[in-house]
Amino acid sequence: MKTGIFICHCGHNIKHTVDVKRLSAYFKSYTTVAVAEDYPFVCSEPGQDMIAESIGKHGLDRVIIASCTPSLHQELFKDLLKKSNLNPFLLRRVGIREHCSWVGDDVAANTEKARRLILAGLSSASHYVPLEEKRVDVVKSALIIGGGVSGLSAALFLSTMGMEVFLVEKEAELGGHVRALKDFWPSRKDGAAVVEAMKEELARRANVEIITSATIRAFEGSFGNYAATLDTPAGERRIVAGGVIVAIGFSAFDPTLKPELGYGRDERIITTLDFEKAGASMTLPDAPRVAILHCVGSRDEQIGKPYCSRVCCINALRVADAIKERYKDAYVESFYMDVRAHPLGGEEFYEDTQEKGVLFTRANVAEIIPGPGALLVRGEDTLFAEPFERQFDLAVLSVGMSPPEDNRHISTLLKISLDKDRFFLEAHVKLRPYDTALKGIFIAGACSGPKDIEDSINQGRASAVKLFGLLNLGYAFVDPFISLVNEKRCSGCRLCEKACVASAIKYDEAKRVVHTEEAACMGCGLCVSTCPSSAITLKGHGDSILNDEISALLEAM
Repeated sequence: MKTGIFICHCGHNIKHTVDVKRLSAYFKSYTTVAVAEDYPFVCSEPGQDMIAESIGKHGLDRVIIASCTPSLHQELFKDLLKKSNLNPFLLRRVGIREHCSWVGDDVAANTEKARRLILAGLSSASHYVPLEEKRVDVVKSALIIGGGVSGLSAALFLSTMGMEVFLVEKEAELGGHVRALKDFWPSRKDGAAVVEAMKEELARRANVEIITSATIRAFEGSFGNYAATLDTPAGERRIVAGGVIVAIGFSAFDPTLKPELGYGRDERIITTLDFEKAGASMTLPDAPRVAILHCVGSRDEQIGKPYCSRVCCINALRVADAIKERYKDAYVESFYMDVRAHPLGGEEFYEDTQEKGVLFTRANVAEIIPGPGALLVRGEDTLFAEPFERQFDLAVLSVGMSPPEDNRHISTLLKISLDKDRFFLEAHVKLRPYDTALKGIFIAGACSGPKDIEDSINQGRASAVKLFGLLNLGYAFVDPFISLVNEKRCSGCRLCEKACVASAIKYDEAKRVVHTEEAACMGCGLCVSTCPSSAITLKGHGDSILNDEISALLEAM
């Protein structure tokens, strides 16, 4: 075995607290190590050239790269091995940046820990065998769940690229909350007009089918061949698609959960959405007094909504601006915790609103009491630490975003995890913000967390780009790390079948044992740890590999 070890400085990230020169010198003494080098950035083109040259010059059959976390640049280094005629699954990554250099400033301790981790990687890599990615045929069609602007933008992109698209919406009309907006910020366009333009464009395309008033009852299959059963007005419908984009939007916060604000008990207490729907039909006195409450249903630990909804402040500013436009002599006071004027241009809009005469008071509003002549707003001015009482003709609650009503149902059917706030959880907030744990299933828009219209549209397009990249060839490759069942040891208890989040474990009634559907397997290893008979192993991660790695780590201590 000829192994090459390449240790990255990562600029000063690793080199500053880990003695990389000492590490490379240490591993050169091992007989199984043909080359051990350290380099400022192994992910750079010169760094890759050095690795490729070493593979050819020394005839390496294993490559160990000690650098950042394996989730970064993994595909880059696998492609490098492929181009160097070395099986990409003979690559071992060791994360010495996050596990060593970023842990503390003790150079000696960090270097010793890095040495042990690399030694453990060297021991496990000795068991590696060449593996091949499995090619699977995929259906070149997409199922988009949700007909808001995010789902519509995804459908427009995919249909433009020639892919068959099924757009499913539970309501009778497309557009979601955007349809009700008269002039959304910053474009000041009419929401219904924007939705209609997108809808008309889709209607002209033969490769798009829009299915409204439909819900998903069942979902099965694996990447490239998912199947959804729909309940539609015309009856049951089955759709087969290669991938799925979930864009079911959000639910507006229900202000009746804060009864002290009086919503639902007096028609003078409305939400920002109510204000949008009423538009010019709302009648107020010639010089109305209007209170606007920010962050209703956001940044509130008491009701389980600790997050910022990102749109509340800008919506409150829009309401204040609209009232001042209609009623020049209006007294408008906004009660806020902190003004977070998102997105770009929001701060300027905030300043313009102040210049128009809108008063901003940093406060906690305790209650709104409806009276015969006016609404009494009570609270505390948190800037001056003083209580206050003011009378208003109208109170507008700027409500935040809550998780969509159907999120638990969709989460259960599609095996998408939820975060602590019950929004859909992305695979990685920075590296894979549109992916889920299941290959070929993406999330877009506000269903993964509060977003404005522009972000939702862009995320719909981004998810569509990623899905198109997986399906456009008509085939795709899946990693070989799949579970293997030893039928002679399987007792047929089916515990693994219950544990499998990808529904890749199937029970054979005739043989009374389980087997793995390779295309569906995620390689997570849950079935391996669940099996009481030790009948399941994970390809590429056998017990001998893990045992030797742990042994090497312990012996090095």
